[in-house]
Amino acid sequence: MRTAFAWLIITFVLVAFSYASEKPRVITLEGEIVEGEIESISANGLVNIKDQDFPLDGLRSIIPGKRSETADLSEGKVILICGSEFSASGIKLLEEEVVFESPGIGKVELPIDAVRAFRFGKLKRGSRFQKGLLGWEAAKKVDSIFISGGAELQEVDGLIEEIDGNFLVFDRDQKLQTVPLPRAYGVVLASPLLKEDQRPSCVLSLLGGTRVKANIESYDGKMVEITIVENVKMNVPWKWVKRIGLKSARLEYLSDLDVIKEEVRPVITFRRPWQRDLTVTGLPIKIKDQIYDRGLGFTSGTYVTFPNEGPYDLFIAEIGIDDDALGRGDCEFVVRGGSKELFRKRVRGGESAQLIKVDITGHDQVTLEVDPGEDLDIADHADWADACFLQTSK
Repeated sequence: MRTAFAWLIITFVLVAFSYASEKPRVITLEGEIVEGEIESISANGLVNIKDQDFPLDGLRSIIPGKRSETADLSEGKVILICGSEFSASGIKLLEEEVVFESPGIGKVELPIDAVRAFRFGKLKRGSRFQKGLLGWEAAKKVDSIFISGGAELQEVDGLIEEIDGNFLVFDRDQKLQTVPLPRAYGVVLASPLLKEDQRPSCVLSLLGGTRVKANIESYDGKMVEITIVENVKMNVPWKWVKRIGLKSARLEYLSDLDVIKEEVRPVITFRRPWQRDLTVTGLPIKIKDQIYDRGLGFTSGTYVTFPNEGPYDLFIAEIGIDDDALGRGDCEFVVRGGSKELFRKRVRGGESAQLIKVDITGHDQVTLEVDPGEDLDIADHADWADACFLQTSK
């Protein structure tokens, strides 16, 4: 018990240190890092740092700097059709308007047409609620209400009428049904998620667990003004922004792509499937105290082939063994274009992430693989952080 408590304290200190040690910087599409305070973002999309201007569409990440993570104490989530996920408390639905409180933002008011789902309880991975939420197309003309009780969630079809803080009311077969809010796990509305090419160009990761997909209108040194959906605007305090990921027509994150082929062949450890935007253990990707929102998590013996349909001519990633391996691990990162080996690099646990740029010109398929090193595949929690295809400006 004492050992577990000690590890909990150590983990907390390390996480706090990792945020405190981050320096403000921007990362260009080509992977170059420019350190310095972000002074402003103009209405015409220029990011000012160190008296230099960088166009938003020429960047892939903005990291504001020192942040101490805030625990998400919210009661649930509100998910929008654009993919935004707001940590939310006091969720209400009255007269076609959704109202809730979100950490750092305060009171949020949204039209019901902008909302994809509500979740009132802790996330149950693999549940029917989650599968319904992630569906690209609306499968029904009615809403799906998920009620807690027993080992499985109970799913009921209906039309949501009201959420008042105590009860959820819905119309089922022209009869009003009432469920106490503590028993209402979540609701997936009939409105489908927008497809990826219809979503806003930026992802703002905030303290407290909110991830907002939005277009940045401006930043004045204190507040960043954003547009989410249907001309809904809001202001977010800059001190609550952990990281901004930016989307460009010239860049495609591999974690957003379907795969052509995948295979996992462990040597002596048990089989672990590879992960999108997480390390292989299901935790956020972190290499030498640097946390990444995007990337791929592999173990040794993992081979995944992605289509290059851009056409893109450069593969970029920051490679390393995740901090959750506690300094262990020894493996080789390999990139292939078709059957041709384009890159190979040996990496050991505890090393800083290494930025790699691999020319993939003329290859319509690119395979990423991780081969075991001296310790076979023990602790090879291999991360391809920020892995993406890029169409360079050459």
